[in-house]
Amino acid sequence: MSIKTDAYIQWLESELARRMQVNPLYSKRAFAKQLGLSPGALSEIMSGKRKLTYKNALKICSSLSLSKIDTQNFIKLLDESKSHDAQKKNRKQKQLDDDLFSLISNWYYFAILNLADCDDFKWSATWIGKRLGITPFMAQEAIALLVRVGLVEKTKNSYKATDDTVLSPDDIPSAAVRTYHHSVLQKAQDALEMQTIDEREITGLSLAINPKDIKLIKKDIQEFQHLLIDKYCKGKRSEVYHLELALFRLTSKK
Repeated sequence: MSIKTDAYIQWLESELARRMQVNPLYSKRAFAKQLGLSPGALSEIMSGKRKLTYKNALKICSSLSLSKIDTQNFIKLLDESKSHDAQKKNRKQKQLDDDLFSLISNWYYFAILNLADCDDFKWSATWIGKRLGITPFMAQEAIALLVRVGLVEKTKNSYKATDDTVLSPDDIPSAAVRTYHHSVLQKAQDALEMQTIDEREITGLSLAINPKDIKLIKKDIQEFQHLLIDKYCKGKRSEVYHLELALFRLTSKK
């Protein structure tokens, strides 16, 4: 399959052509600016010289204000393209099965990945241990495991986190997922006692709803999480926070 015929490239070409038809003065440079990409990067992506990453794909979808469904469809085009690329060794989005997820079911594995985005981060087991309140041994073992599963890469003198997105299995009962949330909820209990109200926000809401709306509510919660990521996970960062939303039934089934 030719790279030039990648479905997401055809989508970008069609979108550019549509805009140029509406406005004859519209150019690829203007399109790049709209997408938040440099003209050179967009040109290489559309010519097949540069592979589109999931990170830039999401940036494109956000810049064009695509709906969630349209965003999912665009990401599917990228998935299909990458599935036909035999030389692609690591997919940028990993759907971890239970066996793999069980290896990183403790809260501090993901905390290390997020901590790596902070300005003063150091790939030092001692430094990481002090920042997260774990032992240097636990930090070193965590780094080694993250390297094995491809979420951290070993460089010549240090390490670097990859831009892979980690998804746990959706709506699948999992002991590993439960273990992860148990550990995070324990951290929330500790924060309730040890952190000031200026450092944390722990609140709750009880409401009467129609159980048929649960899927819609979960979708709204997911969109809210993506909104927080897009709005706040950029610029200078120095601390790692965790948002744990708990939606569950208080009443007994009839």
